[in-house]
Amino acid sequence: MLPDDLFQVAVEKLQQYPIEKIGFETTAAQSYIKQKFEEELWKAKIFTPVDEVISKGQKHERIISLEPEVKKGHILFNPSNIRYNNQVKDYNKGAKHDDAPDSLYGAVQLGEMKCFLG
Repeated sequence: MLPDDLFQVAVEKLQQYPIEKIGFETTAAQSYIKQKFEEELWKAKIFTPVDEVISKGQKHERIISLEPEVKKGHILFNPSNIRYNNQVKDYNKGAKHDDAPDSLYGAVQLGEMKCFLG
């Protein structure tokens, strides 16, 4: 999906499901895309803060660091989001699809920043 199309989908979802904060992974040119996304949110009169999520370390290590929290039940999953859940559940170092578990790590980091800062 092209960024402009993605922005419109995000705006529609945010109007439907308001949230407190958005995390946006920024690497290289993504800082520019984040800025454009924020502009689209403002145009739509959505003033939700967009925090940068900077991925540090090896992706595999980040993802497997979530396992204890998942096993303890501290991370909950929406049962209707089957594809996402399966990608997380079936993750391994050689997994072809790892965007879901990587995004989960970013979401956890975003939540921890809120707990730490607030």
